[in-house]
Amino acid sequence: MTKLLLPQQSPVRRRKIYEEIVDRLEVMMLDGTLSPGDVLPAERELMESFQVGRSSIREALFALQRMGLISIRNGERAYVTKPSADAVVNELGGVVKHLLARPEGARDLQRARAMHEVSLARYAARHATEEDLQALKAALDANREAMGNVTAFTRTDVQFHLVLAKIPNNSIFTSLHSALAAWLSEQRTTSLQVAGADEAAYEAHEAIYRAISSRDPDAAERAMQGHLEEVGAYYWHGRGKESGDK
Repeated sequence: MTKLLLPQQSPVRRRKIYEEIVDRLEVMMLDGTLSPGDVLPAERELMESFQVGRSSIREALFALQRMGLISIRNGERAYVTKPSADAVVNELGGVVKHLLARPEGARDLQRARAMHEVSLARYAARHATEEDLQALKAALDANREAMGNVTAFTRTDVQFHLVLAKIPNNSIFTSLHSALAAWLSEQRTTSLQVAGADEAAYEAHEAIYRAISSRDPDAAERAMQGHLEEVGAYYWHGRGKESGDK
């Protein structure tokens, strides 16, 4: 029998105590022992139950809170919450900040946003209700009124895309929209510093609205794709001006 030689491995990391507590509590949530709304035992009771110190219990509770599995309020005991898409997206915040610090990371995020919003535009053209179209038109009108005011235009720009994200009636999409809007806020502000960027963005929003209201998925896709490519171009142009590039 041939002896199998494995490459040198890094040392096996010993798990921290709080990570084991997190795993055990999470299993209780999954098997129904703990349900949304249930109040967790007091810290001292948890310390006695898991036979660990206070710091380990607190680290575990904070970790579960970051995961969106429990809620902790000052002066009250922690209680189990229902996981949400927002909690998952918020956990990515730190990672995305590092991505945006690098040009290639910012471009990757722009491409991811394009794939997400192009799909939303196609879906909206097929499935938007009359109420959805009215909300989208109201957001478009507000965006037009805000032209010339960077702060107001940015806010109404975000609102237009949010209305679009709400059309599928899926919390994942609205959470992704909120995260992308937050992650790309600096890019939005930079792109709008370029002369004519707000007018171009409004015209693109208008084209997206027309395609969706005409029930034309292909036109909606083209309009959204063109809009996001244009926004990206304005951003990189504005960023070059800020850094002194010609």
